Amino acid sequence: MEMISNIVDTLNGWLWSYVLIIMLVGLGTWFTIGSGFVQIRCIGEMLRLITQTAGSDVGEGNISSFQAFCISTASRVGVGNIAGVAIAVASGGPGAVFWMWLIAVIGSASGFVESTLGQIYKVPREGGGF
Repeated sequence: MEMISNIVDTLNGWLWSYVLIIMLVGLGTWFTIGSGFVQIRCIGEMLRLITQTAGSDVGEGNISSFQAFCISTASRVGVGNIAGVAIAVASGGPGAVFWMWLIAVIGSASGFVESTLGQIYKVPREGGGF
């Protein structure tokens, strides 16, 4: 039993450190290049859509672009993001902020692809909605 536990611990440490980081950065870079740097190219359109519907009533059963943005932000940003920045700066110094920004730009392409796939493959319900 001890041997199995050691094997699982070794695989877990290897997969959660090397493999996961390489896959997330690699796929984020691939999505960034494949989408033509959509996270940078479409900043103006994003701001226009968010501010256009902020505070407006879109009808029952629908949500505005601003409401969708707020829901998405609430589901992506948590205490780990806040504490993670503090720990990274305390451990790695101010240079850690640059790498966090770079990874955030790369990761936002992954978020864009995730949201796009969610819209493409959503299934309508019989009573309305999705």
